[in-house]
Amino acid sequence: MSADITDPNNLLGENATSVTDMITKTKNEYGVSVRLLYLDSFGTKTKPTTWASTLLQSTSPSPNTVLLAVASADGNLVVAVSNNSDKWLKDQKSVDALSEAALGPLTAKKGAPDWSGSAIAMMNEIGKLKETSTSGDTKDFSIGLFVGVALLLVALVVVIIVLARNAKGAHSKGGKQDRSRKAMRRRDARRSKQSKRGKRSEQRTPSNRHSDASKHVHPSYRHTGSMIDGEPQEDPKASESEAPVENRTENRAERRPDLGDAGTEAHTSATSESDSSAVDEYLKRFSQQVAEHSQETRRQKRNARKHEQTN
Repeated sequence: MSADITDPNNLLGENATSVTDMITKTKNEYGVSVRLLYLDSFGTKTKPTTWASTLLQSTSPSPNTVLLAVASADGNLVVAVSNNSDKWLKDQKSVDALSEAALGPLTAKKGAPDWSGSAIAMMNEIGKLKETSTSGDTKDFSIGLFVGVALLLVALVVVIIVLARNAKGAHSKGGKQDRSRKAMRRRDARRSKQSKRGKRSEQRTPSNRHSDASKHVHPSYRHTGSMIDGEPQEDPKASESEAPVENRTENRAERRPDLGDAGTEAHTSATSESDSSAVDEYLKRFSQQVAEHSQETRRQKRNARKHEQTN
C-alpha cells in the first residue's frame, strides 16, 4: 500500500505497480493528484457522493486532487474532486465523465471486474479532459486575442476618423480665416485707393478754383476799337453790327455794285440821297458816342489818379 492507494483486500493485485506508475504520470503531465480507495462498504447511510467529498476535504488535499472510492461489496463507485481544483476538472460534466470511464471496466461482461483497469481508465480520461481544456483555453485565448485586436483596430479607426475630422475642420477654419483676411486686405486696398483719389481731387480743386477765379478776375477782353487822342475807340464794324437794322440795310445798299444801266443809276441816285442823310445821322450818333466814351474814360482816369494821390 502507498499514500495514494488504499487497498486492504488487494484488489489491484500484481497490477498495483502499473497503477502507481500511472498515478505518477498523471501528476507530472497533467498536474492532477489521484487517490484510490477500495473498501467492501462505505459503512454509512449518507449519500456516497457526499460521503466521498467529505472524506476528501478532510485530508486537506492539494489543488486538483481526484478521489476514486469503490465499495466492492455494495457495488458503489464514486469520484470526488477537491474544491480547490481548476474549473475544467471540478466541473460536473468532468466528474461524470471520470465516473463513467472508471465504471466501464468494472461492468464488462468478461469475467471478474478489472479494478486496475478501472483506475487506469479514469486517469486516461483525466488526460483527455486536460488536453481538451488546454485546447479550449487556447481557443478561448485566441478568440479573446482576436476580439481584443478587433477592438483595438476599431478604436484606432475611430481615433483616425476623429483626427481626420478635426484636421479637416481646422483646415476649413483656416481657409475661412484666410479668405476673410484676403477680403479685408482687398477692402483696405480699395479704401486706401479711394482715400488717395480723394486727396488728389482735393489737391486739384484749389488750383481749379484759382484758375476759375483768375478767369473771373482777369477776363480776356477783345478791343475792337482804335485809339483816338490816347483813348480807346470802338470799332466801326462793331458799331455797325450794333446799329439798327435800317442802318445795316443802308450800309449794304451803299456797298451794292454799280449795275451800269439807266434804271439802275436812277434807283441808285434816289437811294444815294436817302442813304447820305442816314449816313450823316449815323456819323453824328457815332461821334456823340465816342465823345461820351472819351469823357467817361477821362473821368475814370482822374478818379484813379485822385485815389492814388489820396493813398
